[in-house]
Amino acid sequence: MAMEAIDNALITQFSDQVHVAAQQSKARLRPYVTMKQMKGDIFAYDGLGLAEASEIIGRHQAVVFSDIDHNRRKISRRRFALVLPIDASDVRGALVNPQSEYAMACARAMERVFDRVVYEAMFASVYTGRDMDTAVTFANDGGDTVTATGGLTYEKLLELRQSFIDDEVGNESPVSISMGISGDEHTALMKETELISGDYSRQYVVEGGEIQKAAGFNLVKFAGGITRPILTVAAGVRSCFALAQGGMCVGMSKEMELSIDKRADLHETTQVAIVFELGAVRTEGVLVKKVTTTD
Repeated sequence: MAMEAIDNALITQFSDQVHVAAQQSKARLRPYVTMKQMKGDIFAYDGLGLAEASEIIGRHQAVVFSDIDHNRRKISRRRFALVLPIDASDVRGALVNPQSEYAMACARAMERVFDRVVYEAMFASVYTGRDMDTAVTFANDGGDTVTATGGLTYEKLLELRQSFIDDEVGNESPVSISMGISGDEHTALMKETELISGDYSRQYVVEGGEIQKAAGFNLVKFAGGITRPILTVAAGVRSCFALAQGGMCVGMSKEMELSIDKRADLHETTQVAIVFELGAVRTEGVLVKKVTTTD
């Protein structure tokens, strides 16, 4: 009886669940971008610029053609892959087959890739022209930068809103505008009385201790205290963004494709692999704003 008790004490009990580390599990910018299907290595996004009418003075005047810009922009395909090995000995040791957890981890990683590709294209140079070989920087494309390194305040949000109004964005009909922030910016906004007090707004924007909208901007929150954040930080300055609906186009060449295969070249090893192909481009500079804050 005593020997049986000792043997039972030496048995290690394993959980029937695998803990997955806290991480972003879905692409947060999908609702705010335009999706297009890509078939080749390069996709041409075509748009039209402004056209101005001219006054006709007198009778029987000759027709004078007006100009309208054809805005062609290049989306280059980018390919991403993630492959994880599963050794059978690990499966036997854990008493749990982690294939599903590995597959979920791969999918989550690719969802973050989607946001990262869109974010990187927001402020990158775009290639335009008939052959799409002319580089246009963010500033030369009409992109504005609102400097809020002294603090993201209500006044800075008004300055950001004014920038969109002056660029004729959302003046005739409401346009959804998302604003990407981290925890630092969220904390700053929660201290702004104009945003959280019912004395200034009848809209209930704070829910569960979080602010969901600020000055009409839909707040999209990203982690700031991780190794490789979506919102980049350089020299203590974080580059946040404000994105009007339709300001970014994503070309999807290959949706996420997951495969689980046995490796004949490795002993008792299965691999979980996922492949993703996409690209992104800024459709018009005035639809994207950079907001610099202090990390």
